[in-house]
Amino acid sequence: MIKKIGASFFMLRSYTPIPFIVLAVYFAQLSWFLLTVGVLVLLVGELIRVWAVGYAGGRTRTRSMSDSQVLVTSGPYAYSRNPLYLGNFLISAGICIIANVWWLTIMVLIAFFLQYLPIILSEENHLRQQCGEVYEDYLKIVPRFGLRFKAYGNPSNHRFSLSRALWSERRTFMAISLVVTLIIGFSQLKIS
Repeated sequence: MIKKIGASFFMLRSYTPIPFIVLAVYFAQLSWFLLTVGVLVLLVGELIRVWAVGYAGGRTRTRSMSDSQVLVTSGPYAYSRNPLYLGNFLISAGICIIANVWWLTIMVLIAFFLQYLPIILSEENHLRQQCGEVYEDYLKIVPRFGLRFKAYGNPSNHRFSLSRALWSERRTFMAISLVVTLIIGFSQLKIS
């Protein structure tokens, strides 16, 4: 059951933020201080994503888990099993801070875990089947959530590519820019 739910959320993960974005734009109450704080949080999240995608490549944009057959344990994956989702969480939190809609932050936090926990469990099951003992060793050392302060001792041969990361993240950059612009624009319209 969790596997099916996780696979469904995995396929829809690019679209599930849309209702929250609409709420953030509609209810936004712009504060220049919170705009600055939110942008900083959002940038940390996006930098984590760029770092992760620079190692994992375009596989992170797939719609099917069967496309990921190689375990990446280099770069941010040496410190966290899910750096992309950590980055997504920080981007989402940054958007909520920018919008200055605190009840939405709580909703996003709950929705984030309701969506990503089944995805993560489903991905872990898939990687267990694909990578076997190598993945089991990785699971024992690198945390599912949060960060490990010492790098995983058996890094994969993946190398960082900034050009690959920037190319892969171009849609994310555009989406973030659009959402922040909409929040600022609609907040200004409410004031005038």
